Amino acid sequence: MGVDSLYSLFGLPMLFPSFFRSSKKLPPTEKRTVLNDVSWQKFETLLAELGEERQTRLTYFRGKLELMTPIAAHERCNKLIESLVLILAEELHLSVTHLLPVLLKSPQLGCATEPDACYYFHNVPSVQGRTELTLPRDPSPDLLIEVALTKSSLDKLPIYATLGIPEIWRYITVPNEDILKGTLLIYDLQGDRYIEQRASQIFPFLSASRALQFLQESDSMSLATSIRLLRSWMKDQV
Repeated sequence: MGVDSLYSLFGLPMLFPSFFRSSKKLPPTEKRTVLNDVSWQKFETLLAELGEERQTRLTYFRGKLELMTPIAAHERCNKLIESLVLILAEELHLSVTHLLPVLLKSPQLGCATEPDACYYFHNVPSVQGRTELTLPRDPSPDLLIEVALTKSSLDKLPIYATLGIPEIWRYITVPNEDILKGTLLIYDLQGDRYIEQRASQIFPFLSASRALQFLQESDSMSLATSIRLLRSWMKDQV
């Protein structure tokens, strides 16, 4: 099936193809499009057509499909958070593997998502090198990272809760805000919903404000300087 046939598959007008064809050229802002009444079969068809090298991120929840194209600033935020998590794990001598990108899906629950990154501190050998996980057959990540420079049309927390992911870090900004002057929120899964927390459950000494401080120092100083400051701070905490 060619890309053009995807438009007839979803009943989209022909002016929409540029969304798929422009993936190699990053747009100035994140582009989000939501399609309604999409069956799981159509979702699987789209996955197969776009392939594993796609830049478009997909989120599916009970008939609704969101397509999002990240921009360079989005990936920069994710890389800085990745540096933070890996340094914390190294200083604490924790085994960790991170998957990015990775598709988390559950056909039986009717949901799928491609977060910015997933981290495993347990079950590490069973997920290394994977690009797609089917839950609950595969283990859920211990930590999921979501960067949102533009607001999603889907509330993703219920999706993460359905998939049983215990901790979420969500970095968000508002329009016209400096990219690294946003807000970092930490959520802990309690029962079937998330409760915002002051600090991480995985790294109890790390507050959301201290994590945000690391991102801002990486921007105002340099990544190397912010890493040195973080390691020095951790010696006092641990």
